[in-house]
Amino acid sequence: MSDNDSLIRITKEEATSTHVDDLLRRQMSLRGEPGVVRDRGRRWYYQSWLIFGLVGAIGAILAWALLEPYFDDLLYIQGTITSLDLSDELFRRITDADPTDSSLSIAGTMKLKGERILILRNAKILSADGNKKKLDVENLHVGDNIGVYVEYVSGREENVGIGEFIVQNPPPQPQKRSRMSLEHLHARSQAAGLLLFAVVAGAVGLLIGAVDGLICRLPRRALICGVVGLLVGFIGGFMSHIAANLAYGPLHALAAKQTTGSLGSLSTFGFLIQMIGRSLAWCLAGMAMGLGQGIALRSKRLLIYGLLGGVIGGLVGGLLFDPIDLLILGPDKPSAHWSRLIGFAVIGLGVGAMIGVVELLARDAWLRMTQGPLTGKEFLLFKDVMSIGSSPKADIYLFNDPQVGEQHAVIRAVGDECEIEARQKTLPVLLNNRPLERARLRHGDNVTIGRTSFVFQRRKG
Repeated sequence: MSDNDSLIRITKEEATSTHVDDLLRRQMSLRGEPGVVRDRGRRWYYQSWLIFGLVGAIGAILAWALLEPYFDDLLYIQGTITSLDLSDELFRRITDADPTDSSLSIAGTMKLKGERILILRNAKILSADGNKKKLDVENLHVGDNIGVYVEYVSGREENVGIGEFIVQNPPPQPQKRSRMSLEHLHARSQAAGLLLFAVVAGAVGLLIGAVDGLICRLPRRALICGVVGLLVGFIGGFMSHIAANLAYGPLHALAAKQTTGSLGSLSTFGFLIQMIGRSLAWCLAGMAMGLGQGIALRSKRLLIYGLLGGVIGGLVGGLLFDPIDLLILGPDKPSAHWSRLIGFAVIGLGVGAMIGVVELLARDAWLRMTQGPLTGKEFLLFKDVMSIGSSPKADIYLFNDPQVGEQHAVIRAVGDECEIEARQKTLPVLLNNRPLERARLRHGDNVTIGRTSFVFQRRKG
């Protein structure tokens, strides 16, 4: 036998592979040693994609509730008709629109609370039960009390409203609301639209940033991550709104020209353009929604997970927004508030869920609690040095356990491996039921600190 035949070479990759760990655990089992606790699997209610998805949807719904009272698809005004002229000459004189455009066929004009309203020939009457029927302008008379949903347009001589839906004998409005002019309502709706991305991104960022700290009973972390998530989301959402208008304004303008049938009804091509433009815009907004936790905890890994998840979630949610609007209420309606609620919720759900999914797919190492107050929860090792202890400042907080010290143990990333070290000699750390001072962690190792047990796991590759 030659010297080369008697020499066995083992590389570092072979010695530290998960196959070696599996063989060692098998030998421990054959010797009757307790070894590693049985992997009970994740608790479904602790999965990051589910938690982030739910709180993302809740954040988006809260943003909708905050903005919706100020946002109008069509402006609404009601009052008594003071004058009525069933001709279209005034429309031709004060607007720049093509009078031969069938979608802007005008049956006449009227004045309501001092506002000039152009009446579309294909305008509809809304009944109390939500049904719609074509308006017969001959049934309108001076002195009638009506409500009108109008599209606000700027003309050469004056700004006017184009009436699309009419409500007969509407209930009285609150006094403050009834005093608002079309110009005031238009300005308010424009301001709400300007803040739309910022408020939604801020609310989603707030809850996604705070939720992990709340689950782990870390109010300080929840507060810091939530506030950072709110600020980053709000500022990033506002900036993405500006960027979206600059980058995708031509797409929206092109979509607006692809109309058929009635005012504001998009053709199939225009609808597809609108979907693409909105998805790209929400993709930009989603970038800011998941950054709060990574910035607050100074973790590059969490920052990347939040960025990628937010981009993918915003893209998917934006693509679904317009189809949901079309399927829920259809194109012919005075307000899209319910479809907007569902659309926002889908965007928040998509952003939150995708942040969790990206974290799940890209994580390298984590601890799963198998015994303790949060049994089934997984703790991502998102920093090179992670502390474990009873102090709320610890990265993994073990509360209500007198056997755990404030800084009980620390886990360090050493190259591609992880090591655990006991910080106090009087408070042991058990690795597979044996006390340690410092040891390398292998996939499947059982770590016991006080009354809490974890399984160390890492991605197999």
